[in-house]
Amino acid sequence: SSSQSPASPSGPMPPSALAVEVQGHRGYGDLEPHNTIRAFNAAARNPFMASVEFDVRRSTDGHLVVTHGPEVGPNIEKASLAELQEADLGHGERIPLLADVVDTCLAGGLIMNVELKGRESMENVADTVQLLREKRALPLTRISSFDRDMLKRVMEIAPEIPLGALYHPTKHFVDPSDRSKGVVYSEAPEDFASWFMDHRVEGDSVNLRAEAVLRSPDLVGEARRCGKKVMVWFPCLTNVGYEDGEDMYTRVIDAGADVICCNRPDLLRKVVEALGGSELDAKRARRS
Repeated sequence: SSSQSPASPSGPMPPSALAVEVQGHRGYGDLEPHNTIRAFNAAARNPFMASVEFDVRRSTDGHLVVTHGPEVGPNIEKASLAELQEADLGHGERIPLLADVVDTCLAGGLIMNVELKGRESMENVADTVQLLREKRALPLTRISSFDRDMLKRVMEIAPEIPLGALYHPTKHFVDPSDRSKGVVYSEAPEDFASWFMDHRVEGDSVNLRAEAVLRSPDLVGEARRCGKKVMVWFPCLTNVGYEDGEDMYTRVIDAGADVICCNRPDLLRKVVEALGGSELDAKRARRS
């Protein structure tokens, strides 16, 4: 794979399209309701989808659920499972239990990028890992977070799990009264890849915002130097000119992305096919 090729002073050689893993943001991106069983089933049916990303939270009555949060209102931390599941997310879908999402992904052969939300209980880390271990899902699991302490906890209790160190969260709108003016995001610290350089697990990655990778291409070279793959993610809130689309996907592939976490898997599939990818290659990537 591209992550094994040596980095050069001028930067890494871009991977072939076959080496680009197609990952569905919150399941199947914007093509299905986010973080729903319907979305994960749709991803499983698409032979070009190797993996899915989803967010783990906890209800007030102790259930691990899959939801980003805002889609059910700002007070997810104050809601029981029954209250969370009152909301229709589209097509009658409700917020699912983590256990049911894991079962769906296992049945579909999907790699899971499990994002642990920061500022929540450290118990979420141990309980999520325990559930994944009990379901024998660890071989298909990566765990990501913006919260470095959570990733360090994963290292302690399950050092074999690949980690995804997430960066570039949205901080705020440039102008809250006019969202079309875009957003401001946090920059990655200097040690964004080197801090877990000694955690040499196949599948480790730094998970970088698409706009940041194109503005700062040296990030890719530093990731390679530290032995980490590059996952490029497309946010739901982005700046003009950096939205999901065939041109942007081509640009981040050229920049050296190993994985693209996208909101439009239908468009990314077209790019991969145009660059020579096939269903067979994608299926092999899912199994490998």
